[in-house]
Amino acid sequence: MNPENLTRLAQLAAMKRDVDLQDVSRITGQMNALQREIDALRDEVKARDEDLTLDPARMTGVDVVWRRWVDQTVRHHQARMAELAMAREMFMGKARTSFGRADVLDKLNNQQKKPRSD
Repeated sequence: MNPENLTRLAQLAAMKRDVDLQDVSRITGQMNALQREIDALRDEVKARDEDLTLDPARMTGVDVVWRRWVDQTVRHHQARMAELAMAREMFMGKARTSFGRADVLDKLNNQQKKPRSD
């Protein structure tokens, strides 16, 4: 293969690898944000459960409605987390492939640039 073409192909493979890794990173960031929201909601529930003072929310039953909303929101976030985990696995497969391609092409390119000692 033409050394110039191999260099361009290696550069293209490296760019594809970077894009695939950015996709994985983006999804992981979304998962982390959802997990932070879930943790914050659970912390609020825990703090509410530990505080036993009789306040207007408890007296009117609004705390029960709020607790149902929290449970529903956590379930929704967990379902979204599962969707994102599936997508991340798909993108991880693509990233592994593109990482391997970029690595092999880089090695071939470097090997071709070395002077041969026959």
